[in-house]
Amino acid sequence: MRFDELEKERQRNRCLAQEKFSEIISAIQKCIDTQHKYVELFYGFLGKRHLTQHRDAETPIVSAVVKNEIALYSSFILTIDGLYGSGLAQLRSVYEALMIAKFASLGQSNNFISKWIAGETIYFSNAILKKIVAPEMKEMRVLWKTLCQVSHATIYSYQVVTRFEEIENKVSGNLGILVMLLACNLHLINKHYVTNSMVYLAKTYHSHEGEFQRRRDAAKNAVQVATTFLSVQGRQVVREYSRVWQLASSITSSHNRAADS
Repeated sequence: MRFDELEKERQRNRCLAQEKFSEIISAIQKCIDTQHKYVELFYGFLGKRHLTQHRDAETPIVSAVVKNEIALYSSFILTIDGLYGSGLAQLRSVYEALMIAKFASLGQSNNFISKWIAGETIYFSNAILKKIVAPEMKEMRVLWKTLCQVSHATIYSYQVVTRFEEIENKVSGNLGILVMLLACNLHLINKHYVTNSMVYLAKTYHSHEGEFQRRRDAAKNAVQVATTFLSVQGRQVVREYSRVWQLASSITSSHNRAADS
């Protein structure tokens, strides 16, 4: 297709997607907006560890929170424009950032944190997924496989048609994954990014009393509404990510030996 034909199809897809999926699109936009407003409370603290009490282990968390905001938006726009293949490939990075960040929050492997900070290659499945022994990451693994398939030049990658009637199910699937990852993103923000020190400062020094609670509640409510659109498997992805992770004993033992030396 010529550029002008693709552009015309993209605009048509946007209109049809907004008609067909208006409710979930609205829910996703609400999640993006409320999570931004929640995190915005703490923008003044970025890079100020003496205020946030973040350590090296939290560096991947801060990175994920900041970068995921644009990545999720980018995937959302590509998806409702009918470019679901590109949108889905973008979500692989979001998923990986979320998993790396939560793994880092456990503080079990100083070597892992050092490699990430140095920009070295981390072999995700071996370094993280295979190290989690509880909960059973069944649906998280299924989602990871799906995202990997489309991120390489395989038979599953990208797309060959753009007409909305032929890709409607793919667009719907992407919107579902966006909701899953937005729900996981809020868990990361709320439980692993926002420290007690940050909560204290936000509550004490914000010019509007109760602003912290209002913004946090708004973000939670937006996710609760959005997740009603998910399948049983989709909600299980969020549960698996949000539960307390237990790692293989070898990781914990290695960390303890390093601490004792």
